[in-house]
Amino acid sequence: MSTSATSFFQATSILAVILSGIAIYSTQQSPAKTNPVPTTELNSTAQLEESISNLRGELITLQFRLDAMDLDSAEEPATPEDEVARIASGGELEGRIIDAVDRVMEEKGLEYARAAQERADQQQQRAKLNKSRDGFVSWVDNGRAKLPNLYHRLDELDLASQTAIEVEEILENGFQTMAFLTEQLYTDPPPEQADAMAIMGEVKEEAGSIIQDLDEILTPEEMIALGQVYSEEVDPRLGQGFINNGNEGDDEDETQN
Repeated sequence: MSTSATSFFQATSILAVILSGIAIYSTQQSPAKTNPVPTTELNSTAQLEESISNLRGELITLQFRLDAMDLDSAEEPATPEDEVARIASGGELEGRIIDAVDRVMEEKGLEYARAAQERADQQQQRAKLNKSRDGFVSWVDNGRAKLPNLYHRLDELDLASQTAIEVEEILENGFQTMAFLTEQLYTDPPPEQADAMAIMGEVKEEAGSIIQDLDEILTPEEMIALGQVYSEEVDPRLGQGFINNGNEGDDEDETQN
């Protein structure tokens, strides 16, 4: 094999090895298999592997052609000047291939760095979303489980019997609705970030509706008393919402008087 063919073979071998390394690197950079791999990522890897396979085939074919050319040229006596020119040509070709490989590596390096950063950002956003989701679910489940503690103390509020029944119905229906909404946060596949945020927004709205519905059947003083008991037995945040609503009602009554 001539010097030019040998140099070209070495350079093309380097190219094939580096591109194979790119494929391995791309595979290793994929996140842990906790969720199904996106179809686009699978397609991208498959396309890269196919391109490398095609490139290897082309390199092998080209090498055979070079070998054949070398056999033909070997039959003719070569002058020292021809040999020097052949060596120089081989070195120039090898240099161009190495430069091309460097450019490909630089472009792929930037591409993989951007892809890795995008995956990291997506994972961070998903982690924050999951934390908020779990917080909402825990708040709803805990509150719903503690409602019976509140019902046992409704007698302390001196409410009319029908009013006490309506208070229980409003709370039960409200928490049932919120529980249904939070279940939508655990679908498979999970909802997109925008959809999950919208669902959590609906949970907040339902909590506000509970306060409004109670305001329609309770006096400001009863709302404040209910809020105090609710804070002790169920949840201080929503209980404070009852108290704030009652205080606003007192302020309105004083203004009207």
